[in-house]
Amino acid sequence: MYTLVSLPGTCSTGINILMKTLNIPAEVVHRDELPNYKTLVPTNNVPALINGEKVIYEGAAIVLHLLEQANVAHSEFGDPAEFKQWLMFNYATLHPAYSQLFTANRLMAEGEAKAEYMATLANQISSTWQIVEQRLEQRPYILGYKVSVIDYLLAIYVNWGNFFPDYPIKLGDNVKRLVNEVSKHDVFVEAFEQEGASHAIPQGA
Repeated sequence: MYTLVSLPGTCSTGINILMKTLNIPAEVVHRDELPNYKTLVPTNNVPALINGEKVIYEGAAIVLHLLEQANVAHSEFGDPAEFKQWLMFNYATLHPAYSQLFTANRLMAEGEAKAEYMATLANQISSTWQIVEQRLEQRPYILGYKVSVIDYLLAIYVNWGNFFPDYPIKLGDNVKRLVNEVSKHDVFVEAFEQEGASHAIPQGA
């Protein structure tokens, strides 16, 4: 059985959701329960997927590995190239944008400079969400008419805005529609309950 190393409500929860949709059993372990975690994953980040002596980290790599193990072709969600493009958009564009916000909030001293920088980052993330908003104008999900891990990850990222109530991140109506729907899916609810996390669209979004 796989062991999934996770932190509640992070992108690793998206891997938990994906494994549930693929009916791949896994023990979900909190990162801080593994004292040797950094020896397994040098970045100390989640998610990580452990199978015996094999450790896979980096979320996009785990997604592709799990789909391959479950014999699920990228074409099942539409254009395979678009699947990879939007998977990378999640992990290489939107996720890092939020990471900058978390890092600035943690490391910068309180004051005008921090407030201005945080507001700038929040505005940049709002602009990035407009790319998603436009994509959803003609389709219910990012890849068309079938929900995928990409949609679940987007819903998780939206939730992160709750950590920054003073710097609202604006979402369009199409994004809110998507998040309102997929956050009610059984696999999404089960994963959040299993990890003890909560989910909501931030006020003011």
